[in-house]
Amino acid sequence: MDSKKDRILIIRFSSLGDIILTASVIQQLRKIYPKAEIDYLTKPIFEPLISSYFPINQVFTEYKSYHKLKELKRRNYTLVIDLHNKLNSWIAKKIICGEKRVTYDKKRRLRKKIVAHKTTLSINSSVDLYNSVFDKLKIPYTFIEPNIKIESEAQQNLLPSKNKLNVVIFPGATHNTKRVPKHILISFINNYEHYDTSFFFLGSKSEKELTQEIAQKCKKECFDLAGKFNLVELVAAINEADIVISNDSGPMHIAAALGKPQIAFFGSTNVSLGFRPLNENAIVITNPIQCSPCTLHGRKECPLKHFACMENISTNSIYEAYKELINRHCGNI
Repeated sequence: MDSKKDRILIIRFSSLGDIILTASVIQQLRKIYPKAEIDYLTKPIFEPLISSYFPINQVFTEYKSYHKLKELKRRNYTLVIDLHNKLNSWIAKKIICGEKRVTYDKKRRLRKKIVAHKTTLSINSSVDLYNSVFDKLKIPYTFIEPNIKIESEAQQNLLPSKNKLNVVIFPGATHNTKRVPKHILISFINNYEHYDTSFFFLGSKSEKELTQEIAQKCKKECFDLAGKFNLVELVAAINEADIVISNDSGPMHIAAALGKPQIAFFGSTNVSLGFRPLNENAIVITNPIQCSPCTLHGRKECPLKHFACMENISTNSIYEAYKELINRHCGNI
């Protein structure tokens, strides 16, 4: 393709973590086609996030409108990249057309085998799967970790703390079996020494009951800020944290893209499925029992009723990881 005339469209509709991981593909495209126009088609909720933090020319959200998709067709894209690989993205790609169209390989069969424990193979990262579009296009590439940068002048002081250390905790996740039990987080905060530290509980409005309960049972300085921030503000708030603690969730990938020191819990969806945080400052805590992973995206409840993959995570292992991050990045406690 002639880089002077390149016009590229990326399609990804959800979810938050997957949207963040597509930043890697955008960074690759910016290197390969430095003069290209790169647009993004997604759900309306993600438009402000992508516009604010991704090197994108335009973000389009009318993906359910046939007439709007026909308008995108008239933009004459030289390359349309489907990073969603579902029926709705296939329809959008079909209508928009484009000189070249390529869809990433989700490795559905391999992931099903991993969940069914019929293989010892694993997936390094979802970014590797996204990079399959470059293989299909026969374009050389290097592995790039998703990266979000916030300029210092853009800091908003969203975390109301006067303490030395700000720890942001996301106790929620889309599915219950991806959530470390709340009593473990409460025990970690209440039963260990935390010097000059404030704890902030963040999440969506639907997680407010969970964050409120944890904050009320914690004996340290705790703030319940769930539902307070939109996605753009959420990224800025995470950037103000010294340490981020979360489950396998969208905020985990935001923290990784910001390079924050972080602790990530994995249970029913263990790292063999490719969802680990791409961050050299991350520590993953998991209980590698025989039945994990039991699902690709999480479940309402443990199918074996014991939930040992999360229930047996020790508070001491969390505190040891926490101390390691503090000593490595924040000075000795």
